[in-house]
Amino acid sequence: MANQIRIHTSCEIVNDNSVANEGSSAGDYTNLNLDVHADSRSWGGNYNISTAYDSSDVCYWKNAVVDITSAGGGLGDSVWNESNTAPVGTIATTAHVVAVEYVATLGTVASVSVTVSGDLFALLTLGEAVVIPMHMGEAVADIEIFASAYSDGVHEATVNVMMAGV
Repeated sequence: MANQIRIHTSCEIVNDNSVANEGSSAGDYTNLNLDVHADSRSWGGNYNISTAYDSSDVCYWKNAVVDITSAGGGLGDSVWNESNTAPVGTIATTAHVVAVEYVATLGTVASVSVTVSGDLFALLTLGEAVVIPMHMGEAVADIEIFASAYSDGVHEATVNVMMAGV
C-alpha cells in the first residue's frame, strides 16, 4: 500500500437570525441556525488525494513567526518566517496539501493570509486553521504565508505549517 494524503473536511453555512430585545436592557436574543439554502446541515467528508507522496517530501514548521506582510516569499525558501528557519523534514518540489494554523499572537496582528498561485485561500484570525488540498499539485514557491502586521518583538503572528507532496 502506498503512502496516502487523507483530507477530512467540514463546512457549515450559518444564518444569523438574532433579534433585538424590544426595549429591555437585559440584552438581545442570539439565534444562529444552519441555513436552509444549504440544506440545514454540515457539508463535507473524506477525500484521499490519488498521488502517493514520498515520505521524504513531508515537512512542518512549528511555532514559526511570520515576518513578512505581503506576498513575496514562497514556502520553498523559508524567507516568510523569522530567521528563515528551515522546516523539520524535506520540502517537496510539488505540494499536494498544505495546512496552516494561526496559534499565537504578540501585540496586534489581525490576520495571517494563505495564498496559492496568487489567490487568497484563507485569511486566518487567531485560533483558526485551514487545510488546502491540491490534487494536481502546486510548486511550493507559489504557496505563500504572510501576516497583516509584523514588528520584531512587538507585533508577531505565530503559525504551524505542514506541507506534503512529491
